[in-house]
Amino acid sequence: MPNPRRVTLDDIAQTAGVSKATVSKILNHRGGTSDATRQRVTAVMRELGYVAITRERTPADARTVTVVFDNLVALYSLGVLGGLVDAAQSLGVDLVTNVTESHSGTNVVLDRAWIRRLAAKGHSGLIVVTTSVDSALVGACAQYGIPLVAVDAPNLIDPSVVSIGSNHWSGGMAATRHLLGLGHRRIGFLGGDAAVPGLRERLAGYREALDAAGVDFDPRLVSETGMGTAAAALPALLALGNPPTALFVTNDGDAMGVVRALDLTGHRVPHDVSVVGYDDTYSFLPSRPHLTTVHTPMREIGKLALETVIGMAEGKPPISSRLQLATHLVVRESSIARPGPADRNTG
Repeated sequence: MPNPRRVTLDDIAQTAGVSKATVSKILNHRGGTSDATRQRVTAVMRELGYVAITRERTPADARTVTVVFDNLVALYSLGVLGGLVDAAQSLGVDLVTNVTESHSGTNVVLDRAWIRRLAAKGHSGLIVVTTSVDSALVGACAQYGIPLVAVDAPNLIDPSVVSIGSNHWSGGMAATRHLLGLGHRRIGFLGGDAAVPGLRERLAGYREALDAAGVDFDPRLVSETGMGTAAAALPALLALGNPPTALFVTNDGDAMGVVRALDLTGHRVPHDVSVVGYDDTYSFLPSRPHLTTVHTPMREIGKLALETVIGMAEGKPPISSRLQLATHLVVRESSIARPGPADRNTG
């Protein structure tokens, strides 16, 4: 007589009217399901005679979290990854890393089918870093019970999604207040992008600092053509009748490009033009001058993202849907007091 077919998780899911991921969660004692669903699934297991082929796992066993980056070239992403790895080792979590812009051409597409595969594998959660989060992704994660955490998403996201990053507004304000304190009144803002929430917040901090100091906002000193464009926007600022004596650049890579562009045009940094960057990603480089910048706690952001998504997988709600870690200014060599008489607030 042939052996009867073994009951599978698919059989249980279909009979109970839930997803396979939900059945996996209940088997592995993970949170995220209601008591009623847990009781219904458990009753179906008994009714169908399901026998697990391995021991039941405790919540701390074999937890896997998928992390998606737009790329792993940016030093910011690598800093966040370092924090994720630290937290994973501490919590006993396995990380699976993917990118949406792969040089090999094997780009990850964050669609419903991909989320369904994560759920089928029993993954505990998904973290997306500097990657767009659309409504379809949010809906798929909700449907398949995958906790979602976004780190510095470059687009506006649903308020229900937990987001983690730095306080961009206070960072922009600190950089601008530093330059104002050095006597600069013509301060340029380079590398912004009105479509990116974090960059828009840095501009808001810049404007708030100017306003608090009684300095009129001059839109001619602002470039919002995006990251990677600061050096290209510089000639227009230098050609103004009253050009800037200081520049706040929204990321360190652009800031380094601006320093080089100034040098090529005969402007000395910081003696002719002071420069402040953002993120503190190039502090290890023996560059001259050493860049004054706003430090972003990248490793801490990564650590908090993993702790948060694991807590959500265990049924613990996050303390807030929007978590912002503090930044601080690191003063180095690229910013000094403005030489000569103070600027008049004219354009």
